[in-house]
Amino acid sequence: MKWAKKDLEQFVKEKEYIDTLFIPLIPIHTSIDEKMTGSGFQAELTNLFSRIIEEQFRGRIVLAPDYYYIAGNAEAEVDRVNNWIDSFTEKPFSYVFLFSFDRNWRKSESDLRGELLWFPGLRHGDLQSTETQSFVKEQAKEIVEIIKESWQT
Repeated sequence: MKWAKKDLEQFVKEKEYIDTLFIPLIPIHTSIDEKMTGSGFQAELTNLFSRIIEEQFRGRIVLAPDYYYIAGNAEAEVDRVNNWIDSFTEKPFSYVFLFSFDRNWRKSESDLRGELLWFPGLRHGDLQSTETQSFVKEQAKEIVEIIKESWQT
């Protein structure tokens, strides 16, 4: 379920069956042009993954709005992202997944109030290229399996 009126109306009616929150973590580079365009690509790639996961688990997962932060400050963002998670978990979410290509989150993984799904991502590219599409399909399969395994434990 996307963070959109129609889907959220359905969530409100059926929230006892929807137990999982998926939060995309997206870094923003603002100072160096090359890094800025690279972070734009990573945002697009993260959104593509998020849509795939939401479609795969429609009716079981709520896709939260993207969580943006200044790149390089992942450790400093832990309290803020945890407060964000807390506000969502006032609803009955038993599972919270945080998705990112930013490896800096791994340093603070144990301090997060959700399960970090970190994958090394492509830095630059074309979302329509065969290479990117192949990467997305393979990594999406991995994410799906990790989520399913978490639900079984």
